[in-house]
Amino acid sequence: MLNLLVKPALDALGDDTVLRYDLYRFAACLEGLVNRTRPVLFLEWEEHDRFWLDWCRAPGNFLEEEPIEVIDTFDELLRRYADEIRARGLILWDPAVPATCNAATTVCGCEGLLPVRSGSRTLERIRSLTGADVRLDLTGRFDGRGTVWQTGEPSTGSAKCDAYVWALVRCGEKAADDVLFFTLDGMSWAADRPYYPDLGNAFVPNMDYAVAKRAFVFDLFAFDDEAPSDDPEQTPGCDLAVMKRILRAAYEKSGGERIMTVCGFNPWHVKYTTHGGRGRHEPVEAEWQLTEVFSAYNCVKDADAVGYCGLGNASVWMHYPLAPRYENRRPAPPAGGYDPQKTYILFYVGDYDAAAWTARFIPRWAKDPLLGKNPLMWCFNPNLSDRIPMAFDYVYRNYTDRDYFAAGDSGAGYNNPRLLYPPRIHSDLPSGAEANVAHNLPYFERFDLSLIGFVINGTHPLDTRQKYDLARFAKGGVAYLGAGDAASVVNGVPFIPHTCDIAVEHTDPIKAAEAAAAWMKNAHPDKHFHVFRTILVSPSDHDRIFEELKRLVPNVELLDPFTFFAFLKQAVESGQTY
Repeated sequence: MLNLLVKPALDALGDDTVLRYDLYRFAACLEGLVNRTRPVLFLEWEEHDRFWLDWCRAPGNFLEEEPIEVIDTFDELLRRYADEIRARGLILWDPAVPATCNAATTVCGCEGLLPVRSGSRTLERIRSLTGADVRLDLTGRFDGRGTVWQTGEPSTGSAKCDAYVWALVRCGEKAADDVLFFTLDGMSWAADRPYYPDLGNAFVPNMDYAVAKRAFVFDLFAFDDEAPSDDPEQTPGCDLAVMKRILRAAYEKSGGERIMTVCGFNPWHVKYTTHGGRGRHEPVEAEWQLTEVFSAYNCVKDADAVGYCGLGNASVWMHYPLAPRYENRRPAPPAGGYDPQKTYILFYVGDYDAAAWTARFIPRWAKDPLLGKNPLMWCFNPNLSDRIPMAFDYVYRNYTDRDYFAAGDSGAGYNNPRLLYPPRIHSDLPSGAEANVAHNLPYFERFDLSLIGFVINGTHPLDTRQKYDLARFAKGGVAYLGAGDAASVVNGVPFIPHTCDIAVEHTDPIKAAEAAAAWMKNAHPDKHFHVFRTILVSPSDHDRIFEELKRLVPNVELLDPFTFFAFLKQAVESGQTY
């Protein structure tokens, strides 16, 4: 039996955004606990939730014969699970120290206590309907002085950081060593944060998977040259030191032999950046810094980023059984070989380095009337199949013969390859290069992948050593962020830098084509191969971009990725292109 809490239950909570936040976060944590071994609870949040539930219940799929019982209200949900909630008990988080919300969520995954805001209407509601007792209360426990509560460790001087130190001491050995969560903390209820009613961009739906996987949940600033905007009195660098301690603990538990996934993204829209005047670092700079820190500890990101942060019901999706192997599309051999008189282009169709973004947009593009008209390289990062396996099964079974699949950011997870090699900035750890190759190979094998559409190395060059190791699993070709680099062949694999980004969402396709043509004519007049990055762009808009490019650029041809990289290799090895 699958209990389905329908979306009107959330809508019925009205305009009390604190109540909405608290009840939904509580329900998501409960969902993660009860779904750990099999799916029994589903929280309908947005339209794509029902799309994926319908797919999972399609003939032959794993929930086809599972009966559904509808739950219409949150009160009914609490009554239905009263025995479960009462047996587990509650942990209270302190709204005066928003980090305790994440600390309590970590405890929830590791010990089963359900987190509730201290002193809230939600707490009153839960206790009256379930009879649950408070087993652990974090209220007033952290003030940045003396010793960290229950640990004997000297305080960091920051209540925020002390809460995470306490959670690490209490749950470090119980937490997973393969999944962590970087999630906006409980400050998202604050009155001056107008995004708060947007539960997705507060990461609330995502908590079911964090709890189900026993992930350590944190939200810390990645720079040490200023205090974080949410804790301006702390000594600069305190956040970063605690983050490194959390990552180091997970690394040591794994023995340094595996790559770990951090689900989440820098909440640049709320804090830590120049956005809204909440820091000195630009949002992209903050993204790259955080990625560097993660990469230095053998972590990759499943990068749920602002705009589409929310992903609900992954504790259901994670049970979807994938086939042992899928077959990628392959084009018919081209009639002729590389023609140096032509200009060849390839669209990197992204960014699908986040399970939340990918689960939301696959259903949209599947309905696009021009899906299949043009050859497109869909770059779904294969590590996302851990959290949304049903989406990978769907695209391999339903997309057209002109839709080709490649890995997105850096392979099976977004990292900075440079940070895998000693000397490792941000850590003193030995090389993670072999662990990264071993991490990627099974994903590339299962999904029949041989290409990477986009390697992001932050501010660092992609050198020959890094290219050689990437070529050990991406054996057909690699495109990367590296303006000004020459195309090359390393370890038998062609490498090419992206020409530029075009057509981010809502951009006019005609203007995107004009921008691409300008780059081709002015910045790279002698270059015959171009990779253009698009972000959340539909098949129809890709068609409009290409039609306009044909008008603007003589002898331009849009290739499938396999032919593109084969021609590129021919050209580089014959000396016909730089």
